[in-house]
Amino acid sequence: MKLYRTILVAAVSAAVVTPALAVELEKPEVYGYLSAGALKIEGADAEAEAFELEVGLRGKAVIDKGLNLHYAVEVDLAAAANDADNRNPGGEADVHVKEAKFWWPTRYGMFVVAPRGTSGQWVDLYGAINHYEYNEPHADLHPDGIFAQPDRTSGTFAYHTPWFMKTKLVVAAITLNDSNDQSVDGRAIRLVHKGEHLNLAIGTTLLMQEQLPPFATDDYQISAAGASYSLGGLTFGAVWENNRNSPYPLAPDGNADFDSYGVSANYVADSGAGVAIGYKEKNHDYEAADESVYTLKVEQRVASHIKVWAETGQYDTLPSNYAVGFSLTF
Repeated sequence: MKLYRTILVAAVSAAVVTPALAVELEKPEVYGYLSAGALKIEGADAEAEAFELEVGLRGKAVIDKGLNLHYAVEVDLAAAANDADNRNPGGEADVHVKEAKFWWPTRYGMFVVAPRGTSGQWVDLYGAINHYEYNEPHADLHPDGIFAQPDRTSGTFAYHTPWFMKTKLVVAAITLNDSNDQSVDGRAIRLVHKGEHLNLAIGTTLLMQEQLPPFATDDYQISAAGASYSLGGLTFGAVWENNRNSPYPLAPDGNADFDSYGVSANYVADSGAGVAIGYKEKNHDYEAADESVYTLKVEQRVASHIKVWAETGQYDTLPSNYAVGFSLTF
């Protein structure tokens, strides 16, 4: 609770010493990403599927002296839409909040408070190989068990340094559980470089033992590095992830290590036609937990905000899948 008390004291102190500011709320923007189609998983029937149904609202409060407080609230309806497969009546699954965050850019860097949000570690380190619709791991829809870093996070406080030579440092404190005697359940740091053609990122996340399953006996560290190179419509990407003391119930001490790798190439022509091909692999201390997958996607943009696509993921252990669909952005 010490962290929360510190933040509360700082906020109250700022309110006392800061004179009244004129705040103007700009009209918020509605945005969304909708993706649906047909899915066939080996060993199961083909079915209509919502891959992503994300709708959000974002905007900012304009404060005098050049200070702007930005916000975004976004929900993912895909799990609820697909819930008819599992119960009768369907559609009763929880609606997942994907984004509920505030960020405050200043000349001294950017401050972020995210009760719920897309993981910055995931975007900056793993975005280099995420060119897919269904076979991109999603925490709530399609976890493939290859990379451990989740695509979403909760209870996050983060600070981004100002950009210097196209490079910035990000540090974050993650508060996941308010009843485990740990004010901070996770810590993360990453260094990000964004060039004209080459993007690089390296970072690590440390999860406290108290946040892990009861059988875990040590803190869990996830370290990763990602790189991408773009030239015209062609992008090459690669990611390496190293896991130390990952919770594993079959290990004598409850922990095991593993490494995961991923590569992908994506090409989109001026005509809107595109193709992506990739490979991911997990090498675990225990062979039973190994996994690998080849991915292939072809797509065609048919309008400025609409594209159609077909995709497959050929897994070594999990059932392979085939999907066709369309995506709409607004």
